[in-house]
Amino acid sequence: MTWNYDEKITDEEAVFFRNLIDIETGEGDGFVNAWEILKMEVILNGKMKKSLEEEPDVKLNSSSEPVELKDVEFWISKEALGRTGKKSAITNSASVTYSFKEEAGPGTDIWLMGTPDSSVTIILPPGFDVELTEGLENKSLEFKTNRALLKGNFGSEKNITILLSENETFKAELQNMETNKDKSPENGSEENVTRTAGENTEAGQVAGFFRNILKEINRNLT
Repeated sequence: MTWNYDEKITDEEAVFFRNLIDIETGEGDGFVNAWEILKMEVILNGKMKKSLEEEPDVKLNSSSEPVELKDVEFWISKEALGRTGKKSAITNSASVTYSFKEEAGPGTDIWLMGTPDSSVTIILPPGFDVELTEGLENKSLEFKTNRALLKGNFGSEKNITILLSENETFKAELQNMETNKDKSPENGSEENVTRTAGENTEAGQVAGFFRNILKEINRNLT
């Protein structure tokens, strides 16, 4: 499962962030260069990993035990370049990859933690549907290339839960393909269609992670 974050900071938060990069990784000369951004990405990558290990934002069947943090990547936008006093917006991004130690299939519930009012898009693996959701506001569900796309906003409780079910249409199409394959005299050349429950789930949100990290760093500096 891949969990993608995007967040924009502006005005005084953007000024603080540029100054932070300059102080933590540069020479404190009031200017942010590309090398300083690269070093700050490493620092924030570590902070994000530590934060997620201490407080996981994904659970499987109400437990974080089956969820293993595999990789964290953090990107600071080139918008951060230049004078530290600039108030222009900076949009940062991160990608977090998890693996599940147990199979996720129909009847499995996935819990995601986010920021109130932030938007989220969840793309399920082929063959899966959403039976019910909790905590997701303004939700919409559509299907593209046999994959369910669930969109909405985190509510005031800061988390959402989705219960997986099997996509009956996809199941019927898969069975039909297998039947036609068996009838074909050249079935050895047919593509083998397989799927693993819980594989390639993607989720993305405009999150409050960066803002929370900035607050934490600011507290440590004062």
